[in-house]
Amino acid sequence: MFSTLLKIPYLKAKYKYFPDKAQKFWAQELLNSQGLSAKLGQVLAQGKESELPKSSIPVAKAEALFRKAFPGEVEFSQEVCAASMGQVFFARRAGQELAIKLLHPGIKEKLRSEIDNVLLLGGYFAKTNRFTFNRDVFRGFLTEVFQEETDLAREGQFQEKFLRIFDQDQRFKVPRVIEELSSSDFLTQELVHARLARDLKTFPHHHIFDFFFTALLEHGVLHGDLNDRNWGLGQNDVVAVYDYGCSQVVSGRRVNGLKKLLQNHDVVAGFLEFGIRLEATPFKGHEQELRDRLFGPLIDRPIAPDLAYSQELQHTYGDKIKSLREFTDPWVLLMMRSLFSLIRVYQDRKVPIPLGDVIARHLTVINDPGKATGINIEVLEDGKQVVSMTLPMSALDNMEGLMPDKVLERIQQEGLNLTDLIVRVKASDYAAQELFHLSIESRSYKVWID
Repeated sequence: MFSTLLKIPYLKAKYKYFPDKAQKFWAQELLNSQGLSAKLGQVLAQGKESELPKSSIPVAKAEALFRKAFPGEVEFSQEVCAASMGQVFFARRAGQELAIKLLHPGIKEKLRSEIDNVLLLGGYFAKTNRFTFNRDVFRGFLTEVFQEETDLAREGQFQEKFLRIFDQDQRFKVPRVIEELSSSDFLTQELVHARLARDLKTFPHHHIFDFFFTALLEHGVLHGDLNDRNWGLGQNDVVAVYDYGCSQVVSGRRVNGLKKLLQNHDVVAGFLEFGIRLEATPFKGHEQELRDRLFGPLIDRPIAPDLAYSQELQHTYGDKIKSLREFTDPWVLLMMRSLFSLIRVYQDRKVPIPLGDVIARHLTVINDPGKATGINIEVLEDGKQVVSMTLPMSALDNMEGLMPDKVLERIQQEGLNLTDLIVRVKASDYAAQELFHLSIESRSYKVWID
């Protein structure tokens, strides 16, 4: 990274006279840097030829670190897959093939300085593309997202959430986490072989979009990094999906807002619930036009355009469209990035995407007023609200995964059984009701459906 910074005077001239070459240089230079810089490089390089990040952890060192944490019979091979935040090593235990993820050395400690460097380089990249780069907005976004992405225990928990969602769907394969060999520093999972999307010239189906929208619109869980290195096709063209570090739980309110925008229903409320605060932007009063420009192409065209950067949007709104980043929640940026990554993969190969048909399958709304449609979670500390969220009713089957460990322990102490509770709710035909209300020290936890 430091060597990259020293090249800035040279690159100033390069992007002035050769902007296309400079853009490609920035993307690859960032990829070579590892860490957060490499993550930004992946974003910039999507849809273009680029090398993978270089590995930084020798196999022998990785094996020694792993065995120190988990003594036992795990044998590492010499195969290594380098990535932005860490490396994946291939290993074997008792005949079972494993993939073991480790973070690059010192990534967590270098987080702040890495973000500063990324913002500096991002500013220069913005100049090559002539758009405004608000450092404060991106600083907050990067800090929140990448602090979470360097917690491998959190990643493993999200991977298990996706596994529970798709375990019975034969179209998808989510690698199973080996919990006894995982921690915040190591993520061990079964090895699932697949041809990565970046190495494929065409695709036999559009199942990866069903994966994205099923998780988001039906279960309130977002996979925020579906670039072409994080999914591929395995045996019988089953879609294998990897790298759950950028995943997020999305509230039912946000999901409902997105559904309204996709269905073109109650657009003003849809933007507000979705998480875009238009009242502070030039688009106040032009919500319908913005909705049609942003979300109409997802429904109306067989090959969706790059929504955030399309020529049509730029021609209509100019740089105003870029300002939306300053008035959105981080999850919205993640969602857009992940969806655009998928769209680019198909666009680059001239493969039509019937997104309208795919999305329509996931927009079913429960209109019966007697049925509860959302799960509400409220946490009070010393009488003051610290958490208030609503999840779609489809998250009911994942209730255990939504609760902190201390809450699960108290639930058990109180003699409650979450499985029986879920059965009771379904037997009541989802009638509005309180599920439980308990206190732990200075905090109270209330969960109900309505």
